Amino acid sequence: MLKIGLILNYRNYQQTILCCHNLIEAGVDLVTIVDNDSSNDSVHQLHVALDRYKQVSILNTRANLGYARGNNVGLRAIERKFGLADDHILIIVNPDSLLNSANIEQVTNFCLSHTDAGTVTVPQKGKQKTAWHNITKKRALLYNSRIFSKLAYCCGKVEPIPYQVKHSDTKSIKVDVNSGAFFAIRQTTFSKVGYFDSATFLYYEEQALTFKLQAQGYQNYLLLTSRYVHKGQGSTQLASRKVLRYLQQSRRYLLIQYLHAGKLALHFYDWTIKFEDILSGDRFSGKD
Repeated sequence: MLKIGLILNYRNYQQTILCCHNLIEAGVDLVTIVDNDSSNDSVHQLHVALDRYKQVSILNTRANLGYARGNNVGLRAIERKFGLADDHILIIVNPDSLLNSANIEQVTNFCLSHTDAGTVTVPQKGKQKTAWHNITKKRALLYNSRIFSKLAYCCGKVEPIPYQVKHSDTKSIKVDVNSGAFFAIRQTTFSKVGYFDSATFLYYEEQALTFKLQAQGYQNYLLLTSRYVHKGQGSTQLASRKVLRYLQQSRRYLLIQYLHAGKLALHFYDWTIKFEDILSGDRFSGKD
């Protein structure tokens, strides 16, 4: 049995190095780091800090591939190097997440003892948005509107509906979507669904993965037996307009690929973007 960690780095080598050390201390056997063509000296700094560790592998891409494709580079490299085995547990971690040995042990044991398990994680300390309900076509269309999103936010409503985690004797709950900041999954399960959906560059990767897992009969779980630290926003360092573009592109892809939206719904989606771009004075299309 191997516990294999995967960290995707993009211009964030300080947190990536700390995260890697943390994984090793928490009991992870092997760690693969993929640098997503960082424009700074991340690759050099990672090698300087981590080459001494035999259990750490550092890869780098020739272009910024985004979250899904970047992680898939690491996942396929792990499969080539260590093989594909039912008792290999993959630990997907963002650089800004810090785990302890209890987190690792609990998600690993759960994956090994539950053949139906898809992604498995534990709650983030101080946050409710660790797991949320599947997005629907209606919510995707409504929250595509920046005006509607802002009004909804003022009323305390957001697009993903989180599971409300309360203190109870329940050790685990079934959920739709787990945060990609940290989750464990059996390697053979992840491989069976083709790893992450590489058609998205940024955003909705967890939702797309959930739809793929559910189509194969797998169930995602949130364990309530420990918590981990997620600092947040440590991996996203992009201008807000670019972030919005990626968000709209990924949501549109989700509507087509998994929510099976028709032409009328997609026309409404695109019209909303164009109309609000005109209102804000922007020339922008979420389809590009």
